[in-house]
Amino acid sequence: MDITYVLLVLKCVRVDELIESGRLSPFSPIALICSKLGIRWLPYIDGYIYGPSPGITEVLERILSLLKPESMLDLFCGSGAFSKLAYLMNVKKVKAVDIYVEVARRNLRKLEGIVVEKGDALRIRSGRYDIVVADPPQEKIRELIDRLPEFRRLYRDVAVVWVGPYHKAGEMIKILSSEEKCIIVEAWGDAVAVFWKKKKHKTIIERAVKNIG
Repeated sequence: MDITYVLLVLKCVRVDELIESGRLSPFSPIALICSKLGIRWLPYIDGYIYGPSPGITEVLERILSLLKPESMLDLFCGSGAFSKLAYLMNVKKVKAVDIYVEVARRNLRKLEGIVVEKGDALRIRSGRYDIVVADPPQEKIRELIDRLPEFRRLYRDVAVVWVGPYHKAGEMIKILSSEEKCIIVEAWGDAVAVFWKKKKHKTIIERAVKNIG
C-alpha cells in the first residue's frame, strides 16, 4: 500500500463550494462533467482538485454506449464519476476501487448495483468484468503499464486507461505501441489507451473513437 498517496488526500469538498469560492470555474470541464453526472463531491488534495477529465470521460461514454456491458470495474475511482456514468448507462454491476473512498461513497451511495471498495487498485487480482476503466494518478501510470499481464485478467472485452496528458505521454505511447490489441486515442488533451480481447471489440472501439475531440 502506498502510504504517501493515502496521506496526500486531505478532504472531500462539495463541487458547489469550489465554484462559489472561485477555486473551480463553473465552465471548466470538471464542473460540466460533474453537473452532467450529478457528482456533488470531489477529492481536494494539497490545493489541487481531482476530477474526471473530458478525454477519458468521452472515450468511456462512447464505448459504453456501443458495447453495452453488464459489468464494469472502476480502478482509481476517485470521485466515482465513471461508476456513476456506467450506472446512468444501465451497467448492472459496478465495482469502484480506490485507496481513499470517502468521496466515491458520498457520490454513489444508494445506487443499486455499485460496490465501493477501499484498496490498492494496482493489486486487484480477482473478478472478471466486461469492461475495466482505470484513471491512475500520473505517478502510478508506469506501474500500471508494467502490470499489464495481471491487468488483462480483469476484463473480458475492453479496458480504458488514462495514460496522462497527451503532450507528456510520449514514453507510455512508445511502450504501448508494441501491444497488438491496443490503440492510443488523443481526446481533449488526454492520452487514452484502449485495449480489447476480440476482433469484434476492436470494431466497436474504432466506431467509438472515430472523430473524437
